[in-house]
Amino acid sequence: MEVESDRTEDDIVNAPIRRIDNSSNYFIFDDMKRFYSTFLLLVISCLTLLAQHVSYTYKPLAAEGCSVRYSAIYQEDNPFLFVEIHSDRLVFGNTPSIKFKTFKGEVIELKGKPLATSQESAGVVVGNIVVPATELQAKAQFEINDQQIALLKNGIAKVRINTVPITHERTFKNDKIGKKLYDLFLKAKSESTEF
Repeated sequence: MEVESDRTEDDIVNAPIRRIDNSSNYFIFDDMKRFYSTFLLLVISCLTLLAQHVSYTYKPLAAEGCSVRYSAIYQEDNPFLFVEIHSDRLVFGNTPSIKFKTFKGEVIELKGKPLATSQESAGVVVGNIVVPATELQAKAQFEINDQQIALLKNGIAKVRINTVPITHERTFKNDKIGKKLYDLFLKAKSESTEF
């Protein structure tokens, strides 16, 4: 069975040979690399915009070091502040409380309830020795009203969280969580009223 073609045998024999450049990255073309890197950058930026929390890390290598994440949620039209602490020893007691001091000197005091404490264990290899490392994740939910939410936009200068065995306290020179948390509450409120 022969297929008719406009190309002659000389055209086929003398056609330029196209090389695929495999030296760059295991059979991935430069155009594909650009496409995937652009796509990955777009996905990361979208996920960053969709983040519904504010967080900071405090003294990561010290005994009282921890990472704290604050989230704004509305449940049945009531605002709540959800706090999650990642640390090797800090957990919430039976009656957790949190205090914020704004840059204008106003104090916001919140009472809450502990939700859960979970534990992750791993090992870190140092030389030829495996050193056990344990991380606790303590979660609590705090009631907050609209007047207290409005005070957040003044910025947070100091945070004190009632944790066990030591109290977590952090002072900020510039606002890192106040205005962002205020905006998150506004966004969460608008999402809870939309149907």
